[in-house]
Amino acid sequence: MGVQRTIIRPHVRDNQLSPIPIDFDPETLGWILEEGGRGNLMLQNELFNTMEDTWDRLRSNLNKIKKAVAKLPFNLQPWTEKGKEPTASALEKAAFVEHVLHNQKAATWEGQHNFQATIYELLDAVARGVSVLEIDWTIEDGKYVPAGTRRVPWTCLGFEPPSHFHNSKLTLHNSEALRLFPDRDRNNPKRFESYPHKFLVGVYRAKSGHIAETAQLRAMAHLWLGRMLGWEWMAHKAELFGLPIRWATYDPSAPQTQIDQVSDMLRNMGTAAWGAFPQGTELQILNGSTPGVAGASEPTERLMYLADRACDLLFLGQTLTTEEGNSGSYALGNVHREVELDLYENYAAYVIDVINNQLIPSIIELNWGNSEELPFLEVELNRPEKDRQLVERDKLLFKDMGLPVSKQWLYDRHKVPAPGPEEDLFTGGAMSSSSAASAPGSQVSAPAASARSGALQQSSAKDLPTFEPSHIHTSDCIHAASESTASLNARRLSAYVAFIDLLAKTDLSTHDIIWSGGDCATCAPYNGTAYGSGWTTPPPIHHNCDCSISVQPKSE
Repeated sequence: MGVQRTIIRPHVRDNQLSPIPIDFDPETLGWILEEGGRGNLMLQNELFNTMEDTWDRLRSNLNKIKKAVAKLPFNLQPWTEKGKEPTASALEKAAFVEHVLHNQKAATWEGQHNFQATIYELLDAVARGVSVLEIDWTIEDGKYVPAGTRRVPWTCLGFEPPSHFHNSKLTLHNSEALRLFPDRDRNNPKRFESYPHKFLVGVYRAKSGHIAETAQLRAMAHLWLGRMLGWEWMAHKAELFGLPIRWATYDPSAPQTQIDQVSDMLRNMGTAAWGAFPQGTELQILNGSTPGVAGASEPTERLMYLADRACDLLFLGQTLTTEEGNSGSYALGNVHREVELDLYENYAAYVIDVINNQLIPSIIELNWGNSEELPFLEVELNRPEKDRQLVERDKLLFKDMGLPVSKQWLYDRHKVPAPGPEEDLFTGGAMSSSSAASAPGSQVSAPAASARSGALQQSSAKDLPTFEPSHIHTSDCIHAASESTASLNARRLSAYVAFIDLLAKTDLSTHDIIWSGGDCATCAPYNGTAYGSGWTTPPPIHHNCDCSISVQPKSE
């Protein structure tokens, strides 16, 4: 099959020396960026290579991004309709894709990338706008599996030249669409659709417009040039002022031969630590007290600082985690870290989009012949500060205020898997079986019942009591001075959930749910009565209420 054929083969042009001149100046840089904006990706990326090779902060930040995202846990999920269980075929596809992605044995010595390295390479588009990889397929146990990926060189990427629009007989042209040049012939562009299942095309847009202009390194190019010129100026000043000045004073009446002899000795002291001077010559070695000639605040250092700071802001979104010697409050550090993690989420979302919409569909179509029930990747990024804020918000809304909410929604929101029917549940520090049921006649207090709410069975809406968190009796009971209303509402919501569970498991034709423990004027009328005969809302119904309910057989 065609997918096993290699499209991009090594070529001598891929390793040619850069056409960019060694001596950069603003005019040269402007010309390269203009050419890049017109679609000359090869020339533009020669500039980007030079920038990454000569700028340690840029290289460090990009490597930090790539490694941080590549090592995140990427979990494969089976396709399923909302609210339903995945089908057997969906589970089979998900298991197969997960196996082939996480068990690749790429020939790294041949330039192949495994799954983690593929993510690393795709993230090159964060800086350069585009990253294209060719997929190498092999057959294992009768199935097509991706053995690895290989980077497509920039000599094979570009856009349709204007001359192609006039000479080609094809009517469908798009000057902004990325094209492939497998034979390195700029007059022979190929669409990626011509090679199905063979390429991963990653485009990371940092701005609107033409794909060639989306590279974020374009915005850093002028700062990089200023930084390089700053280094050059600093090296020149170090050469001029880094060595002590040798100063010799001679008699004004000294003959020219003596002056020449003094000059030769001063020149000789530049490479030797000795000198011989005529009698009467006064020698001084002068050391500078400040660097350079501009004092303590060097403009060249300022240029380099501004470039490094802009590099941090562009790719990491903040500077506090990269600047040495700077400190801030713990809260400020958390804010900066959260901004950085927000960008990591964006970078991970870009990678997931490429894998879910290009690689996984190819695996399924080649092996199943269709693109149905496609599994998908999800990423887990540890966000403790954000998770804590979500928990506090949900606690306020659903526990303290008593707002009803779907349990499945909470599971999905906090990325917690819903327990199975036979699993042991950890609830409030105790282990309980989700399949355990309440025995008739057993005492069921509201707090104890809430511990089993994980096994809640659905009842019809007409059988359920109405939960009214504002319905609180306080006239003849201990006031809220010893229990807050928020605490009471939380207990009532927990008891309500547990009561629904109990109600669903109780056969009301043979058993009654009896109220007991009412020792105050408010609860006494309900004492010993059954559900539906005077009460429908379970205790507690007032502050500090300690009543309970129990299931008992109906009296004959």
